[in-house]
Amino acid sequence: MFRRTFSPSIFQYLAAITGAFAATSYGINSSWTSPFSIYLTSTSSIIPMTSESLSWCAISPLMGCFIGALIAANISDRIGRKSTILIMAPVVFLCCIGIGYVRNIWYLVVLRMIIGVTDGAVFTALPMYIGEIAEPRIRGFLSSLVCLFFISGVLIINTIGSFFTIHTCSMISACIPVLHFIGFCFMPESPYYYIKAKQYKRAEESLMVLRGTSNVSNEFQVMTEAVRLQEDMVEKPKITDLFTIPSNRKALSIFVIICLANRASGKGPLMYFTRMIFALSGSDLNVTMCTLVYCGVELVIVMIATYFIVDRFGKRFLTITSSVGCIVTLSILTSYFLLLHLQCSIISHLNWLPLTTLLIYNVFFSIGISFTHMCYLSELFPTSVKATALSFAEIFTVVTGAIGTKFFQMTIDYSGTLWVPFCCFATLSLISLFAIIKFVPETKGKSLEEIQLFLREGNIKTKLIKL
Repeated sequence: MFRRTFSPSIFQYLAAITGAFAATSYGINSSWTSPFSIYLTSTSSIIPMTSESLSWCAISPLMGCFIGALIAANISDRIGRKSTILIMAPVVFLCCIGIGYVRNIWYLVVLRMIIGVTDGAVFTALPMYIGEIAEPRIRGFLSSLVCLFFISGVLIINTIGSFFTIHTCSMISACIPVLHFIGFCFMPESPYYYIKAKQYKRAEESLMVLRGTSNVSNEFQVMTEAVRLQEDMVEKPKITDLFTIPSNRKALSIFVIICLANRASGKGPLMYFTRMIFALSGSDLNVTMCTLVYCGVELVIVMIATYFIVDRFGKRFLTITSSVGCIVTLSILTSYFLLLHLQCSIISHLNWLPLTTLLIYNVFFSIGISFTHMCYLSELFPTSVKATALSFAEIFTVVTGAIGTKFFQMTIDYSGTLWVPFCCFATLSLISLFAIIKFVPETKGKSLEEIQLFLREGNIKTKLIKL
């Protein structure tokens, strides 16, 4: 067992950081088409693609996430959250190596889909793991690290993809799951999992490591009682419990609203086709420079938001602010591309506008809806149905992501302009904003047990915003 000589909370940070390295691989895989999209559709491509086949290549990881989410739901309660996350790393490593050698689009799609399977498993188990190991005062920050490391992966692939070949990028990308595996294998398992598995001694030892103290009897008793109460309420968890039990249904509704707000912002297509969008903007600014600045700003803002903002201002406030900013910037982009489509002469004086607006968009997206859905996901559901809930959430996320990406590609192909998809995303974001204001509560500073009490009874002594 670990020596408990470290300062308090150090293992909570280490566990979240080393676990979140898996999200870096997901960011690399998800945004893989961005730096290569123009090259892959050119005549000199080693893997020739059309616009249609490129879109399928872009969403292939999302299709694999279905399977991964179901796998994680079935094994995370059997072998543990940590083991579920850990066993995915070797698969990602082998697939990254394989991508460096393929010369056929369908082999490429299959390899990216397999990585997508691991992504689905990790994004089901990792929020569960972080939510269960973290203290309320830092849970928001630790949960948001998943999105921070995901964005790091997006920046990494856009950077190396701008200067190196597909083969070289694949070899570099293969190093990430190695670092993840080496670091995360030394981290403790979730005490909630051990309690659920009736391994109380291990649960208490894990909690001591995570809290950096041997004085955990009160918290351990609260955890044990909470798990027992949840198991008494639901003897054998089923997926229907998410819809038939009022508190679970309320939790699921909150997640769905925030997830839809994330998808309505159009971030998925912007991530998959960043270079292509800048190339179609008509701006004379360097496409590579625009792409790297765009991704770099997002990473910096998310770093600031996760460390300085999320646990100070609360997730609800940040989600609302973020949505408003996305609506305004998407509306500006709609106007710009409409003017470009109409070939207005003023467009020659606005070549700075796409990059500037997208940077502002990135700032607003990054301070809220980029990560708040992950934060809520880690804390809304009770231990008894958490694996099933996060599996459903991951499937819902990838389905809406795939729909958004295909919608973006199809509207461009049929309309021949970018103003149509941007207009649609702005409208959907406005609708999502009203739903957030009306239905999404604040959970800042509340323990998992307090949040469950609120979802069941609608009010507790500590003040929460009512639904």
